[in-house]
Amino acid sequence: MIARGVLLIPGLLFIVYGAMCWYNPEIPAEYAGLWIVHRDGMAELAAMYGGLQLCLGAIIFLSGILKGYLRPGLWLAMMCLGGLAAARGSVAFGDFEMTVQAARGATDVAMSSEFSAYTWYALLFEASFALFAGLCLLNKENRN
Repeated sequence: MIARGVLLIPGLLFIVYGAMCWYNPEIPAEYAGLWIVHRDGMAELAAMYGGLQLCLGAIIFLSGILKGYLRPGLWLAMMCLGGLAAARGSVAFGDFEMTVQAARGATDVAMSSEFSAYTWYALLFEASFALFAGLCLLNKENRN
């Protein structure tokens, strides 16, 4: 039952976000800090953030409902969300600065990044559900 939730939740989120981005490509542009300088850019954002995410979400979501598609859906979710997390994380953590200062036995850690909450929450979502999907694949009960 948990495996189905691991597919239904991100599937539904991808469907909703994809539909919003297809309808208004300026939504992902604003969140991600992108400038759309040409109409081709609008079409590209509508296709990649809208159409692709909507369709991917539908496949993942339906894999959680349709008999016989649980394992393929978990593989798809793990690979796609894991790939997104790896790419986003490699850039986000490449810019991450951590300073450790020690004085008189006390340690102070300061962390900073120029990325917004959008990047960090997206990374958390992607990495978590990729991990959950992978763990569900290891569970013998999910072999339908």
